[in-house]
Amino acid sequence: MNLRNVDLNLLTIFDAIMTERNMTRAAERVGMTQPAISNALSRLRALTGDPLFTRTAKGMVPTPRADALAQPIRQALDLVRAGLTDATSFHPDTSKRNFVVAMGDYCEVVFLPKIISILSVETPHIQITALAPAGSTLSKEMKDGTVDLAWDTLPIDRTGYVSEIVFDDRLVCIMARDNPLAQARTLSAQDYETAAHIRLDPGHTYVHAFDRYVRHLGIHRRFAVEVSRIIPMGYIAAESQYVATVPYHLALRFAETLPIAIKELPLEMPRSPVYQSWSETLKDDPGHRWFRNRLKEILRAPTMAG
Repeated sequence: MNLRNVDLNLLTIFDAIMTERNMTRAAERVGMTQPAISNALSRLRALTGDPLFTRTAKGMVPTPRADALAQPIRQALDLVRAGLTDATSFHPDTSKRNFVVAMGDYCEVVFLPKIISILSVETPHIQITALAPAGSTLSKEMKDGTVDLAWDTLPIDRTGYVSEIVFDDRLVCIMARDNPLAQARTLSAQDYETAAHIRLDPGHTYVHAFDRYVRHLGIHRRFAVEVSRIIPMGYIAAESQYVATVPYHLALRFAETLPIAIKELPLEMPRSPVYQSWSETLKDDPGHRWFRNRLKEILRAPTMAG
């Protein structure tokens, strides 16, 4: 391939389509019209001899060739940007950068509203995209820069990633206000064990550790229903006689709109931290450094403690 025929803008457009998986959003991301993006994709296809993306009802799906090109192109663009940009320059009050954070329901409900309320005033042009954690592909997406940060109840414990605790929560028991257990001053260990529980899919990181810890204490709960996401637990508890074990700050959110009672667990439980993780490839990026430090400040502020 003759590199003189390669337009750097095509690589930027490829990166935008790879990130957004949507032609309209990709066009907005690079400040071009959709027909111009479509034309650029045609040129990319001719250049690589590959379709690169297949249009489906769920968006633009990359081909194996596009997947193989994604990381090298992202790294090349990062090198070009780093060479052309003052390493210390980042102005959050004027930046239009989009930061992508992988997070589950709990973080979206408990943290995101507060963060948006603050940053929408401080940095009105910055965008935040919240994505559901992609499991086995998350570390790859963080390494190639598709995802800036990940929030989870466990750190990413592998070479090339940094994790730090940004929030500390505890687990509580919630139930409908008309549940007989809600009338007692405290919840006994026997009542907790014999109650009908709503269980969150054990695939969630904190659930497996909690289940194992409770069994270690000799408590064997009876599960009446299992759900795949944490938010339905509050609604099911409010409209049944089942109980659920959830983080305290999520319980507070539920109590704002649902008729539930919150009870302390009758167990000595370890705290439930939230980790903020990122790839070491981004540690010196001035915008990324500002973003992760500002989020840490917000989440550690007394107003978040509840």
